Amino acid sequence: MRICIVFILIVFNASISIAQQENLNIEAIGYGQIYNSERAPFWFHANRRGRMDEASYISGLISSSWKMDIGYDSKFEIGGGLLYKDGFENQVKIDEAYVSYNTPKVGVIVGSKQKQDLFQGLSASNENILWSLNATPIPGIQLFTRDPLFINEDHGIGFMLSLHEYLLDEARYIKDARLHHKSFHIVYRSQSEFEIALGVQHFVQWAGISEEFGKLPNSFNDYIDVFTGRAGSDDVGGQEVNALGNQIGSYEIKVKSKFNDLDVQLLYNHIFEDGSGMKMGNLPDGRYALYVEDDRDTFWGTSWIKGFMYEFYYTKNQSRDRKSSQRDGSDNYFNNNLYRSGWTYRDQVLGVPFILLNDDQFRIGTNIIAVHHLGLTGKVFDQLPYRLLLSYRQNYGVKDSFFQPKREVLSSLIELELINDQYQLKAQFGADIKSESNSTFGVGLVFSRSLF
Repeated sequence: MRICIVFILIVFNASISIAQQENLNIEAIGYGQIYNSERAPFWFHANRRGRMDEASYISGLISSSWKMDIGYDSKFEIGGGLLYKDGFENQVKIDEAYVSYNTPKVGVIVGSKQKQDLFQGLSASNENILWSLNATPIPGIQLFTRDPLFINEDHGIGFMLSLHEYLLDEARYIKDARLHHKSFHIVYRSQSEFEIALGVQHFVQWAGISEEFGKLPNSFNDYIDVFTGRAGSDDVGGQEVNALGNQIGSYEIKVKSKFNDLDVQLLYNHIFEDGSGMKMGNLPDGRYALYVEDDRDTFWGTSWIKGFMYEFYYTKNQSRDRKSSQRDGSDNYFNNNLYRSGWTYRDQVLGVPFILLNDDQFRIGTNIIAVHHLGLTGKVFDQLPYRLLLSYRQNYGVKDSFFQPKREVLSSLIELELINDQYQLKAQFGADIKSESNSTFGVGLVFSRSLF
């Protein structure tokens, strides 16, 4: 946290001293919304980068970034932002605070930086089912490839990889826990704009201090066990029989191509939490997605549709037929018996937001789901840019509650860009139509303006 505060001070000092330079950007964003229930419609708070929660009515953000070219197509950047929001807690907090260095192929980030939106705001999970845009970014150090490193020029066989180390610095059941993340993908890219990537994402929550068990394993040897996914030498309270820490990951397949000037992507994420999932014992659980984008003036003869995304999320298996196995039992996605705050940060789910916290915002309350999600973007009558999200989900609760009656929810969001001149103004209309309770409706405005 101290590092983040130092970053913020540097950012605003830089803003004052070099405000006339073209590579400085300062932006203000305001959100305001009203709704007819105690909690907002789903898409009024989901995937809002931690800037809104289920009880929020307003929030305001001021952010700044300064970029400098340092030769050889490399850039240095420093940035930060301060956020106020109401809701479960009225608070001013750091939205992001970072320094970064990027070359065309490799990048480094120190601090907490908001992730890039890869699908025009149409996806429910962005890059991966485990790592969405739902929560505030976590402070840490990130090393990654920005583009595949090819054996031969810019096509053929290549690879991409990343290594991230984070500190979960908020109030949690396990204090001062750490988060390790790495990924590796093998990539094939043809000379005719076809690309396929096969890879794996691996996350581990580890170390920290437990009120019950005291200081948890955090030595270098323990880090090696975390990195390799092995069980630790000291099984803390019988909770780490599978592997040290709270381990979660996914296998991935990504296919990109171009058809008649349409950019098309097919994506598959297979989720796993233990050996049974790694052996595909929980099929067909995961994310299945199709994304189509076109930058031409018309898309299929009209400007009404410029981008399209369909996603299907399914987590009903969870290796439930392996309950008799001591080591690889049934799963409980995003929950953990030792790291009880689970796959969350600052009381918001890190992964796909269809997996929900319980009412007291402490543990995961819904992780057995089947969801159809649709996203569209384009222009209404060639004039008003819009974004439409429509999600139909069936919720079955969590492990041991599978045979409870399913809850069905249809969540929608319509966003219209009304003004895009010296400032930008968007109107939003959201609704949740529920099978088990009263429906929720809301309207909102998003205002943004670049100050430099």
